[in-house]
Amino acid sequence: MKKKELLSISLALVMAAGLTACGTNSTPETQKAPEAGAESTMSAEAEVKAEEGESIVLRIMDSSDSTQERRKVFNEEFMKRHPEIKVEYTMMSGDQMTQTLTTAIKSGDAPDLFALPSGVKLSTAISEGWYQSMSPYLTQEFIDSFETGSLNEGVTTFDGEIYALPEAANIVNSLMFYNKDILGQAGLDPENPPKTWSEFTDACKAITETGGGQYYGLIESGAAAVRTEIELRSFANLAGAKSNYYGVISIVAGKNPFANEGMKKALNLYADLTKEGSIHPDSINLDAPSARAMFAQGKAGFLIQGSWCIPTWREENPNLNFGVMALPVPDEGAKGGNPYIGAQPWMGISAKCQHPEAAALYLTELFGKDYQSLVVSDGGFVSCIKGVNEEAMTDTAMLEYYNLAKTSGKLCPDPLALNPETAEVYAKVKEVTPNLGQIMQGVMAGSIKDTDAELDRFSDAVEKEWESAMNEAGVDKSKFQFDDWDPMKDYDYSK
Repeated sequence: MKKKELLSISLALVMAAGLTACGTNSTPETQKAPEAGAESTMSAEAEVKAEEGESIVLRIMDSSDSTQERRKVFNEEFMKRHPEIKVEYTMMSGDQMTQTLTTAIKSGDAPDLFALPSGVKLSTAISEGWYQSMSPYLTQEFIDSFETGSLNEGVTTFDGEIYALPEAANIVNSLMFYNKDILGQAGLDPENPPKTWSEFTDACKAITETGGGQYYGLIESGAAAVRTEIELRSFANLAGAKSNYYGVISIVAGKNPFANEGMKKALNLYADLTKEGSIHPDSINLDAPSARAMFAQGKAGFLIQGSWCIPTWREENPNLNFGVMALPVPDEGAKGGNPYIGAQPWMGISAKCQHPEAAALYLTELFGKDYQSLVVSDGGFVSCIKGVNEEAMTDTAMLEYYNLAKTSGKLCPDPLALNPETAEVYAKVKEVTPNLGQIMQGVMAGSIKDTDAELDRFSDAVEKEWESAMNEAGVDKSKFQFDDWDPMKDYDYSK
C-alpha cells in the first residue's frame, strides 16, 4: 500500500482546485465535466492498479432520497474525473437499508461506503467491525473544513480516529408542514396555523370532517418507527419531559423520562387524534417518502417531517401551496424546546473496503464546498462545511424552516460528546421492544389503549436494561444526568 502522503497530496490537489467540475450556479442538468486533459487526482496506488487492468469499484449505499438527483449527477461527474473508478450507488428507504445492510455485513459483503443505519450507535458498529478508521486517508485541510462541533470524540471519532462523517449539520427535523389550501377549505386561517395542542386537534378534526374521506388532518410516516419516536420525543419535550433527542440516553432526577408526565401527555395527544379519526388511515403503512408524497397530493392538512421535504416538493409538486410552522405547544405553554443534538455520524468506510484511498477521495469531493453549495441551494439541506450555508441558502421555504428550527429547537446535552466513556454503555445496551416508536405505531393502529400503562412498562424495562449496561461497562449513571440542563435553552457545551 502506498504511504498516506501520496493520498494527502492527491486530496490536497482536489481541494485546491475547488472542484471546478461543479459550479455553484449550475443545476443538475447544467453541471459541466472537467475540461479534457484535466489531471486526475486519484491516488498513485489507484492509478497503478488501473494501469495493471484492475478496475476499482466503489459500492455506496445510503437513504438520502432528498439529494439523490444531485448525487446521480455527482457520481457521473466523479467517474469522469476519475475514470479508474466505477461508482455503484444504491439509495433505499431507511428501513430497507437497515435490513439490506445487516444481511450484507453478516455475509461479509458490505458496500465500500455505507451510511450508519438509524438506531445503531457508531460505537456499536465499530465494536462489531463494520467500519475502518478513515483518518489515515484524510488531509488536515479537509478535516478543518468542517464546522466546529461536526466531528466530535465519542460521536464520529473514537480515540482520535475518525470513523464516520456527518451528512449535514444537525437541526430540528420535526417541524410541521401544512397545506394552506386544505386549511382554507376547512374554514381555517392558512396564515394563522394552530399554535397550541387543543387548536391543533380542533384543526385536524375540522379538516377531517371537511375532507369526507378524501383528506385528513394529519398524515404520518407510521411505518418508520424512528420517525414516530422522534415526533413523540419532540412533543414530550415541549411538555417538559426532558426526553432528549432520538437514540440518546438521558436521566432526569435519577430515572429515564419515558413514563413522566410530559411523555404521557404527548402520547395521549396522539391517542386523542387517533380516537377522533384525524390521522390518515394509511399512515401506519407509510414510510417517510410515501407520507411526504401523499401530503403533496392533498391527502392531509399537516405533516411532521424535516427540511428534506422542500427540494422534493419543489421538483415534483411545484404547485403545492404549503407553509412551515413550529410544533404546537401544550395549552399551558411550552416547558421545553424541540430537542436536537449536534451533527451525527452518517457515512463510513467499510472495514472490508479494498480501496480506502478511493473511498476517502469520494468523500472529500462529496464534502467539497462546491457540491455542498449545490445541495444547500436546492433547499432542505444544511451543510456542515464552513461558509456554505451563508452563501448558498436561498429558497424562501428553506430559510423559513431554518429560522424556525433555530428559534424553536433547543440543543440538548449529548452524553457521547460530553462524556465519551458513555460509548461503552451504548455499545452494550440492548433495545427494549416494543420501543417508543413502535408504541406510537400501536397507538395509531388502535392496538394500544392504555397509553399510561404501556409507558410505565416500557420505562421499567428500559431502566433495568440501562442499569445492566452501565454496570457491565463500569460507567456511573451520573454520566447521563445533566442537572444544569434547562430544556428552554440551548445546552451550553462550554461548561
